[in-house]
Amino acid sequence: MTNRKRLWYIFGPVILAFVLILILFTMPLGSHYSAKTEQRAASSLSPVVFKNQKLKQQALSDKNTRYVPFFGSSELRRFDNFHPSIMAARYHNYTPFLLGQRGAQSLPQFFNITTMEGQLRDKKAVYIVSPQWFVKKGILPPAFKYYNGELADLTWLKKANPKSPYDQYVAKRLIQMIGNDGSVAEDAAKIAQGKPLSSWDKTILSFRLTLLQHQDALFSGIQLDNNYSHFIKPQVNKLPAKYNEARLHKMAVNEAAKETDNNDFHVKNSFYTKKVKPNLKKLKGSQRHFNYNQSPEYGDLQVVLNQFKNNNTNVMFIIPPVNGQWEAYTGMDMQMYYRTVNKIKFQLQQQGFNNILDLSHDGNKPYFMEDTIHIGYAGWVKFDSATSKFIEQNQPQPHYHLSDEFLTKKWANLIPTQQNLNQFKEQELNK
Repeated sequence: MTNRKRLWYIFGPVILAFVLILILFTMPLGSHYSAKTEQRAASSLSPVVFKNQKLKQQALSDKNTRYVPFFGSSELRRFDNFHPSIMAARYHNYTPFLLGQRGAQSLPQFFNITTMEGQLRDKKAVYIVSPQWFVKKGILPPAFKYYNGELADLTWLKKANPKSPYDQYVAKRLIQMIGNDGSVAEDAAKIAQGKPLSSWDKTILSFRLTLLQHQDALFSGIQLDNNYSHFIKPQVNKLPAKYNEARLHKMAVNEAAKETDNNDFHVKNSFYTKKVKPNLKKLKGSQRHFNYNQSPEYGDLQVVLNQFKNNNTNVMFIIPPVNGQWEAYTGMDMQMYYRTVNKIKFQLQQQGFNNILDLSHDGNKPYFMEDTIHIGYAGWVKFDSATSKFIEQNQPQPHYHLSDEFLTKKWANLIPTQQNLNQFKEQELNK
């Protein structure tokens, strides 16, 4: 082997890596995605869209199509004929931009929001907050890592204020999710301790962030599930040409009656056959010890609320129900469930977030649910009726007034009896 070849084997990979980085840095960030790519992204529910920023920033800034962010989790994938994306395509002057799948709770949603703050300023949004997120340990690290990426972490770190109790809280939670290793964790540890990042920290952070932003612009338009073509477009013309809520509700009930006729829980036949029936005996009474009253999720929700407040985003919050027949079978304490709902609503309303659609008592209504925990059919009709009015009609300017007390362990661990909530409120007023 000649000396020239030996040198190439040693230095060639380094040179190629340098050239690749140079290409990424010089590639224009202003590259534009097509309207079709935006359309696919809006309903793809892809982690790629969730983690990154360029594509959703462009879509939510698009003046030709009014995209409205719908933040949620697994319910957003229930594409029956009355799903909000299908209803909007048929009747409304906006398109839901769906952000979230199973496991996308408030903490990953917080980082998601940080990547598109400019697009949320003075706009409207819909946020589905499920009581079932509020388990004792909160979101688990594997679920968080699935939806969160370094691009979002660095975007937040660049703006993080070490004196802010909200950023200190986020920093501590981020370390709990990703561990103590790596420069992101090291920077987060400084924020958690109230210490500013050094000039060198910021230089390295900016370099890596720029690299990731270029990478995002190059690759985030690929690997998008085409839910628009598979689920939305084929169903649009099956709905009546003119919107009539009563007629749509009747259609939803009739459709659900046909699709849930092999079980007593009124869940979709395929779901019952695959998920429920094989495990029916062991699932009886399986939820009797579930408790959502105490959870770090309350603090995670609070940092989301702070983001909405900082961006003056007018938000409608949806609290979904659970399937009444199923919860009776599995033994869930529904009074516990309703106390959780009251605690969530208290946290929202005490801080000026008053646009709330509480569906928690609708789980026993005929054909309101698609399965054991997700709304569908008649539930989607009611959901769409409320959210479309909120989005299409003028709404009062929100007046948010946040309290740091909702970040504390005291609040996260408070048992939400009416007496405890009243005492918490009095303590807040007396400060």
